[in-house]
Amino acid sequence: MVFPNQITATFSQPITLGVGTLKVYKDNILFLTFTESDIVVVGSAFTIDVTNLFSDFGNYFIIISEGLFKGVGCSEFKITSPSEWAFEIVAGEYDPEDYDTTNDYT
Repeated sequence: MVFPNQITATFSQPITLGVGTLKVYKDNILFLTFTESDIVVVGSAFTIDVTNLFSDFGNYFIIISEGLFKGVGCSEFKITSPSEWAFEIVAGEYDPEDYDTTNDYT
């Protein structure tokens, strides 16, 4: 299984890192909390290293406190609704009958 090793996002304008938290919930339970010390900002994008932190399938969402990211057009940026940044990690769906292996060999 390969699970994500980064949380990334890109804003439409350059941002700077403020003070606050980015919280990840799994199946409606707080799973991970990151502060500004865990986040790398370059230009208009941020990255958080989550290598080996996601190891299970489930329904996830992210909440970002106001003030964590600042910049042109996002000085009031925050995410407070569980439905805004929601994602699911599931097992891949692979059915060998969907492929004709005679065309795969060259």
